[in-house]
Amino acid sequence: MPVRVLFLNTRDQCGADVAVHLTLMANFASDEAEVFVLSNSEASDAEEMRVRFAGMPHVSSTFLPLGKPANALSGRNRLSKALAYGPSAASLAKAAAFIKRNRIQIIHATDRPRDASYASLLGRVTGVASVVHMHSHLGDYHTAPTLWGMRNATAIFAISDYIRDGLGRMGMDLKKIHTIYNSVDTDHFDPQKEFASSANIRAQFGIPEKAPLLGIAARMNPWKGQLELIGAVALLRETHPDLHIMILGSDVPEVRAEFEKRAREGGIADRLHFGGFQKDVRPFLREFDLFVHPSYGEPFGLSIAEAMAMQKPVIACGTGGVPEIITHGVDGRLVEERSAEAVATEIAMLMGDPDLRRRLGEHARQTIRLRFTPRQQCSEVARRYENLVAASKGEALRNIPNSLGVDGGPRC
Repeated sequence: MPVRVLFLNTRDQCGADVAVHLTLMANFASDEAEVFVLSNSEASDAEEMRVRFAGMPHVSSTFLPLGKPANALSGRNRLSKALAYGPSAASLAKAAAFIKRNRIQIIHATDRPRDASYASLLGRVTGVASVVHMHSHLGDYHTAPTLWGMRNATAIFAISDYIRDGLGRMGMDLKKIHTIYNSVDTDHFDPQKEFASSANIRAQFGIPEKAPLLGIAARMNPWKGQLELIGAVALLRETHPDLHIMILGSDVPEVRAEFEKRAREGGIADRLHFGGFQKDVRPFLREFDLFVHPSYGEPFGLSIAEAMAMQKPVIACGTGGVPEIITHGVDGRLVEERSAEAVATEIAMLMGDPDLRRRLGEHARQTIRLRFTPRQQCSEVARRYENLVAASKGEALRNIPNSLGVDGGPRC
């Protein structure tokens, strides 16, 4: 019998974490999960989410007022505002009634404050198992509602062993934390597909047709490694004067200004391009000669995995969850973090060896196809669901390790 699972989404916008949950919803087998969604009618993208769910006829979606947009919260009293702007008691009562009426067995939410805290609260009120899906590091920036939600959740899904181990060091109970990797649909991220806008990208940004294009797709935040990429190309300006950089990600004016300043100082201002946020990154990935993503302590690296699926050679830092995806020299190149020099060395080496670029790209796509598919991810999540339901009934748990290593088969 499929597990009846409720995805709780109080988020204002569909970020990478919600996108992971959408992947699960879309790919569960009919005998694995019967999917319900409670989504936020007050979110700025509520109508977009309605359209998304309409495209999933097997998903039963309901919208309730689950909290004001997060961008309405700022200043010293952000936590108190977050609570005040959260769901009303009436909405929570309706959510609890929905859970009871639909015989929900699992409540699944992201690690964001409202998601995590209200999923655990509703789980306690209704007697249903709750799961907090941890997509980020646990740190001082996490608010009390997130911490309460995680401590009171029945289980935590971590997107890498790096995140799982970090939660353990922060005092979370490792017995209830399970590593379940993110996934990439390689039929969607297929380098053989033609993309209508692909041919126009270079012309749109004034990039010469034959110029090597290095790309990164990440939000504008210094820890994502854009400065190291800019610094690396600046170091190579004499030996590789034709290199261009494309930065994809939502614009943050003050951060972008710093990137532009570094590019001017490095003499490469005319070769730095900003593509902004792209709902579909595939046409850009197709154009990149290298995907360079030297972020520090990346929790998993979904954009890295997407580039690998598009058969791109990747340069990334050998920290965080990335070494759980990339094997250095086999399906990508790993460098020390915060080192433009190390990134420059790898760029120069790869640009001088097209055969190596091709081999790395081919092996990268093969890695994603073998280890990080939606089918694998859904299968592992469904098994965890079954064990949580069995435990809630007092039945014996299956003997499944908290994370699957090489001997245990592919991790998803």
